[in-house]
Amino acid sequence: MTTVDTLPPPLWGAARMLRSAFPHGIPATAYAPVLALLYDHFSDRHLADLMAHATGKDAARVLNDIHACAGSQPDDAAIRAVREWLDRHGWQAICAED
Repeated sequence: MTTVDTLPPPLWGAARMLRSAFPHGIPATAYAPVLALLYDHFSDRHLADLMAHATGKDAARVLNDIHACAGSQPDDAAIRAVREWLDRHGWQAICAED
């Protein structure tokens, strides 16, 4: 992960939240649920930049993952579990910034 200040300022809080929630990186099992949860709160480009920052993946690849995820939502239970986890790490404050 690179430093937060390499992202646009509107993404700094979300990047810190993801780093707090997943200090060793976002596990593969949480990746699609995180994308689905964050999808309604960020533009596709900002979400791609944020998740590229959090995962080390190329932003173009993440953008493709976002579109795939939007077409076939992950399981609701998985999204709820990720939301509950992110709630413990500041998700509500990020939503309030919208």
